[in-house]
Amino acid sequence: KELAARGIEVLPSGANFVLARFPSDGWKTADAKLKAKGVIVRPIPPLEGLRISVGLEAQNRTVVEALS
Repeated sequence: KELAARGIEVLPSGANFVLARFPSDGWKTADAKLKAKGVIVRPIPPLEGLRISVGLEAQNRTVVEALS
């Protein structure tokens, strides 16, 4: 919900992760921002997105803040 509020497309998920999609090569910038904060995600280049595991509240906030 927080990522979508920031204009990031998040595909529906029933798992412990979400797929966040970014326009064009935006996923590369997002990946770099997350790595700078110590957050490792899985890039999915064909979908122009990042697979982001759902963590504890503080971890999730770190992701949201890095992508804001």
